Amino acid sequence: MRCTSFFRLFAALPIVTAACSAHAQSFKLQLPLESDPDVVLQEIVLDAKQTRVTLAVKNSTSDSFEACAQPTGSADAFTLKDLAGGTVLPQQSISGLSLCNVKMDVVKPGRTKFLKITFPPLPAGATRLQLGEANCQPKPDSDLEFWCFKNIVLPAR
Repeated sequence: MRCTSFFRLFAALPIVTAACSAHAQSFKLQLPLESDPDVVLQEIVLDAKQTRVTLAVKNSTSDSFEACAQPTGSADAFTLKDLAGGTVLPQQSISGLSLCNVKMDVVKPGRTKFLKITFPPLPAGATRLQLGEANCQPKPDSDLEFWCFKNIVLPAR
């Protein structure tokens, strides 16, 4: 396993830190969602058993808003796609927000919620990813905003 620290991908992308251990590789991304800079892809952790993603949902406004997580198994749940190989990994578990089919969480001004999502292991060599709800397909008939990170770039592993 080759480990790299403070790896700069491109001038337009944030600095990515890869922390290595014998079993897991962590990529600290701090990548804001294109449509909402208060939703930030903080980290992707890869190991032989699973891929774990952490999103921060901040409220930098002066008003409260509601947010929820799509339940595992739902057509609108998160997927993680290897853009080069086409493999789509389904959400295995999610925590940090109430499930949308149960209730909405209120995120008050100045507060942050952390969403933790688990997927199966990422294919070896996957470096370009897409992470999103509802397979990153817009839903014009829905009142919910679906999140999609379209081009996540990881250093070669």
